[in-house]
Amino acid sequence: MKRRRRLARSATPSRRRRVPSPVLVVSCLVPLLAVAATGADRSSSEPGLPRVLTPDSSTAFESLSRFTELLEALQKYYVQPSRVRTGPHTTAALRAFVRSVDPEADLLTSEEISSADTGAKANVGLDLAIRDDYPVIIAPRDESPAQDAGLLAGEQLVAIDNRSMLHARRVEVQQFLRGPASSPVTLRILDTATHATRDVRLQRAERSSAPGIVLKFLTGRIAYCRVTEFTHAAVEALHTAMARAKEEHAPGVILDLRNNAGGKFEATQVAASLFLPAGAPIVALEYANPSQRTSFVSDQGDKFTAPLVLLVNGGTAAEAEMFAAALQDNKRAQLVGSKTFGRGFLTTSVTLSDGSVLSLPTAYYRRPSDQMLDGTGLTPDVVVDLPRDTERLLAHIGFATFNWTNDKNAVLKTDGPLGKALSLLTR
Repeated sequence: MKRRRRLARSATPSRRRRVPSPVLVVSCLVPLLAVAATGADRSSSEPGLPRVLTPDSSTAFESLSRFTELLEALQKYYVQPSRVRTGPHTTAALRAFVRSVDPEADLLTSEEISSADTGAKANVGLDLAIRDDYPVIIAPRDESPAQDAGLLAGEQLVAIDNRSMLHARRVEVQQFLRGPASSPVTLRILDTATHATRDVRLQRAERSSAPGIVLKFLTGRIAYCRVTEFTHAAVEALHTAMARAKEEHAPGVILDLRNNAGGKFEATQVAASLFLPAGAPIVALEYANPSQRTSFVSDQGDKFTAPLVLLVNGGTAAEAEMFAAALQDNKRAQLVGSKTFGRGFLTTSVTLSDGSVLSLPTAYYRRPSDQMLDGTGLTPDVVVDLPRDTERLLAHIGFATFNWTNDKNAVLKTDGPLGKALSLLTR
């Protein structure tokens, strides 16, 4: 695939000895300013990491001066100066600053990073975003406890085991959701469509390592392919599935992207290239600096040209939306279902000098028509909205669990979007 890379110059400040004085605060703030000014050591392997625009230096250092003045006053006048612990308090203050800029951004300590890598892996299978001060469900993963419970995209996670999730950080939410396999956890869920709150008790489970691709053949040899994520392994499995559909002379293909919360940026480009002619636009990354905008196009690899319909819903998000938008804008596929989630940005992790990690959105996804995905989502070509009870039933059963020979009539009666997609390809 053609693309332009622009690499940032590293400007990682040197380590400083920990001292309980205002100097420490300045030394902790400087890495954040350095990130904005010149770019720091970036741990993300994703493409296109250009230098971020330099902030106004006078404003930045005026803020540093105010922070230092405040700390000096605390240490000088507070009745219990021993409680002014510069390390934890500075981290908390910097984190609050970062999250006030963008709720999807965060400042993680090295201990939090280590805990996430080495802690319990069993969870309930939820992909989450932070919206309106609460974690919001993007989608439950297939074959997960969350799917079994019929949890839906857009529902708010109000509490976990009676702990309020108001203003919770993503890393905290993930920590509360993880635990030993088969251990119980209770989620308080607010259905934003009905405004009803309910408690859901789940048992944690290990996530399946199998690529999320299922291939079935429907009426008229139409190929149905369930795509749950866009990882490199899943895209390889998708390629294999499409090759088989081609061998079977499938006259059309239905790709089911419902509750696909996204995946890897580069893997999604490869997936889109399977269905688009060489040179067709896929996505553009829009950074703060307009001159850093980077466009990506389809490559010269294998192509599958059968008529295509994509199934989408409120749980179709991020890179799945990027994929669907590329095929919709290039008039390669029709979209059937309901409006998608509206999440489209590239996240970068920046390692600071003290080992902490700044995670933040660094670029927005722009579809080939140049429309923004984040906060907007995709409107299907054919809108098929489902009653809430039917939506929850399908989420509970799973989209690809049917046996077409035995369950055809029941599937067509319940799954309106799938029935509509099939009719578009067989008329």
